[in-house]
Amino acid sequence: MTLKNVRLARAENLSQEIRKEFNLPSQGLIIIESLNPNLKQHFIAIKEGGIREYLKGKGDFLEADITD
Repeated sequence: MTLKNVRLARAENLSQEIRKEFNLPSQGLIIIESLNPNLKQHFIAIKEGGIREYLKGKGDFLEADITD
């Protein structure tokens, strides 16, 4: 499936029902993603490695050194 939309939210701003349904922590940064074709929202807690690791898990990326 193709990633359609990604938003960031704070867990403490989500309802208790959503946190329980998606097994989210009570605090911290949360990714809300929508995938084609159904556009259903998925809530994912950001773990160690942060957003970079989340994005790397979405596809194949080439590692490249950035030079000044």
